[in-house]
Amino acid sequence: MARKKSETQLPGNNGRWFLELAGVVDPPLSPTETYTELEALEPPPPFVASESAAVTAGAAAVSGSLSTNANGETAGDGDTFVPVAARSDDGLPDWQPDDVSPRLGRRGLGRWLAAALLVLVVVAVGLAVVLLPRAVQSEADALAAGYTRSLTDLRNELPHSQDTLAVLTDAASTSEAVSASVPAIGDLNTRGTVVISLATTPLPSTLMFVPRDPLEALEPTRTTMLILGAEAEGISGRLATTFTYRSTVPALFATPDLPVEADSATTNALSVTLAESLADTARLVADLPTDPTFAETRDLATKASERYAPWQLEYLDALREGHTARAADLVVELDAARDDIAAALDVALGVVRAEVDPRIVALAAETETAINDIP
Repeated sequence: MARKKSETQLPGNNGRWFLELAGVVDPPLSPTETYTELEALEPPPPFVASESAAVTAGAAAVSGSLSTNANGETAGDGDTFVPVAARSDDGLPDWQPDDVSPRLGRRGLGRWLAAALLVLVVVAVGLAVVLLPRAVQSEADALAAGYTRSLTDLRNELPHSQDTLAVLTDAASTSEAVSASVPAIGDLNTRGTVVISLATTPLPSTLMFVPRDPLEALEPTRTTMLILGAEAEGISGRLATTFTYRSTVPALFATPDLPVEADSATTNALSVTLAESLADTARLVADLPTDPTFAETRDLATKASERYAPWQLEYLDALREGHTARAADLVVELDAARDDIAAALDVALGVVRAEVDPRIVALAAETETAINDIP
């Protein structure tokens, strides 16, 4: 026989309504009666348990180590109440700031220091990238200004050098004018030396990663300066040599008027003067610089100086012995030697003038070009 399928039981359909109707059980309280009954009850005193007790009870409940009750039942088997302390509003009730904060403070300070150091490194690198090339450019500009100044000084000195050349190579120039040309010769040499010194001074060193383009751009100028400075010194040297011959030759064989006849007292006084002239001439000839342009002048002066000592003996003997003709011939011989030396000097001065004057003009033009080409 098939079993009747059970119907789904609705909530509250448990048969209690029949028992209530028969008076077997009491009907449920109304909402008003329930509220009145709850108002009549007294609330239990609040239970406060320590955190340690709650933890102990919880551990015991988990491990099953609670003791059994009087009926032999384990307390954990039923609805055992484990007291738990009320949650405090403070999330860390036992936290001690003094115990932990110094460590946290040290770690925080270290991080701030590391961050500050990183910022300083970044700033330093940025400043280096920006400022170091500017510093190189400033050094290059300062060097360029020095080069320009030295070359300008050299260029401005060349007109004075040209005037000095004219004085030294003019046979009509006085000894005073020749002597006055010395400062100009020295100034030209100084200008050339300064130019060479600046050109040979090493360029400033820089760090490996810093570009040196502004400094390297000065190398062509420095090379040109070496050439111009050497040329200025060369011209100054030519002028100095010319000055030496121009001022020395007139002082050779310096004597008073030479008589063809004289008494004993005059002859004795003249012998002293001639001896002094012989010493001076020998010294001056020995000091003449060797120069191809003045080679003939120097040779004639050397031969005349060697002849000067025996010539004096012959001339003084002719005076003492009264050989007037012989004395006159010796005077003509000395004058001829002087004239030959002066003539050779005039030729040499003309050569110097023709050689040096174009060099001065060319140096002036090249110096101006070099100034304009400085970066």
